[in-house]
Amino acid sequence: MTLATARADVVVIGAGPAGSAAAAHLSAAGHDVLVLERAADHSGSDSAEALTPTAVSELATLGLPASETDTWHRTTGVRFVGGGMRLALAWPDVDGRPVHGLVRSRSALAQTLSAYAVSRGVHISFGSEVTGFATDESGRVSGVSLRGANGRDSRIEAGVVIDASGLGLSQWGTKSGEGVSQSGTKSEGAVAVTADFASPRGTDDHVESWLRLADADGATLPGHGWIVGRGDGHVTVGVGALASDTSATTEKCAFVLEQWLRALPGNWELSAATMTGPIEGGRLATGSHLTPRHENGVLRLGDAAGLANPWTGEGVASALISARLAAAAVDRALALGTAAEREGELTAYDTVVRDALGSHRRFARTATSLLERPSVTRAVTTWALPREALMKLVLRRLTTPNRAALETCVTTSTMGRVTSAAAHPGNERGVDQR
Repeated sequence: MTLATARADVVVIGAGPAGSAAAAHLSAAGHDVLVLERAADHSGSDSAEALTPTAVSELATLGLPASETDTWHRTTGVRFVGGGMRLALAWPDVDGRPVHGLVRSRSALAQTLSAYAVSRGVHISFGSEVTGFATDESGRVSGVSLRGANGRDSRIEAGVVIDASGLGLSQWGTKSGEGVSQSGTKSEGAVAVTADFASPRGTDDHVESWLRLADADGATLPGHGWIVGRGDGHVTVGVGALASDTSATTEKCAFVLEQWLRALPGNWELSAATMTGPIEGGRLATGSHLTPRHENGVLRLGDAAGLANPWTGEGVASALISARLAAAAVDRALALGTAAEREGELTAYDTVVRDALGSHRRFARTATSLLERPSVTRAVTTWALPREALMKLVLRRLTTPNRAALETCVTTSTMGRVTSAAAHPGNERGVDQR
């Protein structure tokens, strides 16, 4: 396909994980799919994405060959730290799901998934900025207008448009001429910053989650922190204010990060001297205000739909899940005879997403809101953290969406070889050694 063709079964806005995954699912189901990506390529943030076992499972369901991820760093669980205590837990063992996570840089993950989509027959046009929706006489979105890498304006007709343009890029409007993929759109929700460091603990196989932060003098700092080993002698360190109603900014989070780094155990060797890149930050797509997720023939996925985990800010699992659910809805809709039938099938996508992720996200949002209160954080680190069974239950609820609602697929599952993580050496608990 070339842009001159001006017609596709489905147009996807954005070639990130959500967009590429949805496109790959739909192309495998026999649809002609065009992905429009504003950026010239996938170069960008080198910060680590920590993929949960749910995300790993979705990659396998997508059909991504195991050989593509064999060299990625594996995680076997989460280590909770706070109030002088630490507790390391293996990832929850859920039937039919891998028991390991993966770590990959954001740009490399996006590149892997877009290349896989192309291998499945998807057409991706980089340097193509969507400037608005086109509508038919009934007001339903029937395509997009765009400006290509050559600077020329054109229009692409489509049976369905999928918005996977990310948080802060999706300007929700479905009337002719209203824009999408516009930078600077005001967004709400959690905020976080990250930075990369060279570290002797870069091969750590646990995602470390700090429930309570303090500076070098022991004074409590706002927010929550995490450290992710990348497997290559580097780690990504982050600090976030994850409550949906937070008033925090990236500047405030960066200040907290700098103070917290001075108090971290010396064996991490995290300092200005070992920092390998700038502090990066922005809003996280955890907000529930980005609804509806379908309107007038446009479906929103991943960060564009505000589906990131409210507890961690991690968005890959929900991006891949929403991509699969949206692809299933679109596949069914395009097989129907009347416009009303097609619209009804697409409208059901919103309900399916809520069924799959709703209770999971509500639990995570409640936990995050409670931990914004210093008294609750103290209670968690002194009372809950030493109770292993309770924390196992919490971890399971935070990382496992509604499995029954995820059984809808576009094609037969292509679950290939997914090797199990090495046997976990046992749970680590006790006083944090600084």
